[in-house]
Amino acid sequence: MKASTHCLLLGNGLNRLSRQLEWSKLLDRLEQELGIDGRVEHFDDKPLSLLFEELCAYVGGSFRDTERSIKKKIANILKDVQPQALHTAYLERFDVVLTTNYDYTLENAHCSPLLDRIPVAPETRYSLFRRVRIGPREIWHIHGDIHVPESILLGYDHYSGYLQKIRNYLTSGLKLAGRTDLLRSPLKSGNQSTEQCELKYYSWVDYFLRDHVHIVGLGLDFTEIDLWWLLLHKRRRRTQTGYTFYYHIRINGVETKRDVPRLSVLRSLGMNVVGIDASSYREGYERVLDEVSRNIEANPQRRAADASPCDDDEAQSLDALLTEDPVPEKPKQRELRLEAKGKKSRSGR
Repeated sequence: MKASTHCLLLGNGLNRLSRQLEWSKLLDRLEQELGIDGRVEHFDDKPLSLLFEELCAYVGGSFRDTERSIKKKIANILKDVQPQALHTAYLERFDVVLTTNYDYTLENAHCSPLLDRIPVAPETRYSLFRRVRIGPREIWHIHGDIHVPESILLGYDHYSGYLQKIRNYLTSGLKLAGRTDLLRSPLKSGNQSTEQCELKYYSWVDYFLRDHVHIVGLGLDFTEIDLWWLLLHKRRRRTQTGYTFYYHIRINGVETKRDVPRLSVLRSLGMNVVGIDASSYREGYERVLDEVSRNIEANPQRRAADASPCDDDEAQSLDALLTEDPVPEKPKQRELRLEAKGKKSRSGR
């Protein structure tokens, strides 16, 4: 795994610039193809994960079969998304790119035939190891990709299962097919460079926690529980060595009502929220690119490990508390019988 100081976490913002992919339009098309046109309302007021659950409920039938069918349709729609110049411009600044997008616009923007889609470790439903290599560059589809429709991360069931996988990888260990031992993150032992470790497999999670992360074009809805949990975990780790930059575009200097609570939480977690004023999102992403370059130049190395408000021991004890099955307290039978008897006597008066 190639060492890196900075990595990019890219959302759907660049795709939306050319109006190629807006979720409201995608959902309209899905409704038509699924034969439930007009039944799902208020797209903008609902998180995507619940919209997906609503689609599955209206289609009916076996949930698992319906889920697979809808994800296949989404994958087919996203095959038509094409890259633009800004995709290439952002790629040129990073050797490691994490993306929540399922499509392959980044790979197509690279314009290189040296594409290796062999994952770090085999996965079907989840995406801790879903890496694409193009020469020296790594692109990680952290929420699944269109070539494996079942991996497309949508719905509360999928999100909760994914978060549990991530937690296991960072704490108790993860069981993988073909391995007899449990796989744990190399950062579990306090290693800041994965090159110091003997483990064969690594995840995008290690980059996210170890390096400076630049988050661009990602709304970070509160239902993105995997990313919010990792932001909290990165803040709590004693050995945190990377800053997190969140680039927020304000059209004509205005922050929307939806943005205010999200940005408030990010700032409370110590994230570097970089506000960019622009007259359009295209201009905004061009200005973001300049800010990204300046922050990379200003932070050529990772930070030295230091103590954080919640150290590893506290985090581990919390993980143990959350994973242990609670021991049910035995009811005090005699006291219950006496109480029942007392109630009966009082009612007899």
